[in-house]
Amino acid sequence: MKKNITYFGEVEINSPQEYNEGQIVIDNRQIKLDLNFYDGVPEYDWVAEYENYIKDLEQHKADVEAAIRADYEDGGDVKEYVDFHLEELDASIIDKVLVGTDASKSKEERLLTALKLKRIGFYPGNENYAVWDYTIGREITDLLVVVNTDSTGKINYVTWEN
Repeated sequence: MKKNITYFGEVEINSPQEYNEGQIVIDNRQIKLDLNFYDGVPEYDWVAEYENYIKDLEQHKADVEAAIRADYEDGGDVKEYVDFHLEELDASIIDKVLVGTDASKSKEERLLTALKLKRIGFYPGNENYAVWDYTIGREITDLLVVVNTDSTGKINYVTWEN
């Protein structure tokens, strides 16, 4: 049976493809979405779970970004991500990344604000239901700040990875 899934279009809900692509515009930026069933299709109504999550996407995004800031301020993985890039990247590249950020703030703070949402991956049936990927620019670094939430939007953890 096919259903129209928000941002993904028609999807065979009982046997969807392992990987489904979608997109959304948030803050005038194109964000990649993917819906993943590598571990099989959950036995419960995953469509309702997804639609329930997506209807609160702006709130989830605000919560994710608050978690990124809190992790940074606590000296966690986000602070490591920022410090790593400030140490490893040429000053000229850092300057390009910082264009448009508040010049009255520290480079660390400015790099933190340069993090932009690139992708949200959904994994129905998994504890880490939604995976939010942030980057200072994929053309600059392969490393991402990653935030995982459960299906209600509760933050599971914040980390960085490639």
